[in-house]
Amino acid sequence: MNESICPPATLRRMTVVSMGVLLVFLCSCTQGPADPGSTFHQGLQRDAWRTLSAYNTALLAHRERVRIEVPPAYWDQGIQQLQPVKVYTHRGNLVVVQSVTDGAEHGKYIDLPVSSFHPVSAWFFHKHVVDGFVFRPACETGVFNYTRAAAPVYSK
Repeated sequence: MNESICPPATLRRMTVVSMGVLLVFLCSCTQGPADPGSTFHQGLQRDAWRTLSAYNTALLAHRERVRIEVPPAYWDQGIQQLQPVKVYTHRGNLVVVQSVTDGAEHGKYIDLPVSSFHPVSAWFFHKHVVDGFVFRPACETGVFNYTRAAAPVYSK
């Protein structure tokens, strides 16, 4: 009998153990929204994350129906301090509208690391315009001052 061939039961056990080890390894590699030492746990990024988490929880619980604007009841304290006119999401990030002048929005665009879209600052208006947004760096990491020339009109 050839000793290099494993019996089926042993092969199944080895496969199950290997899959278990792989699963444990993959689960241990996952993180929360960010590394605890990162800037994501500080400032406006943290406040934006809390705002979106509270609003998404309300949506999942069917306390809210429409995902257009984030109602003031869900704004975290740091977002409230910006005195927004309105707050909404854009590609997984949070947009805090602080003023609207002649149809153009101005305010803070808060980039969340969990989003697949990350804004790029533009020093000239014709470069890096995305969905009408032009971004300028702000004082915090992941926070941009923005102008949006063609502000969207939402109907309720």
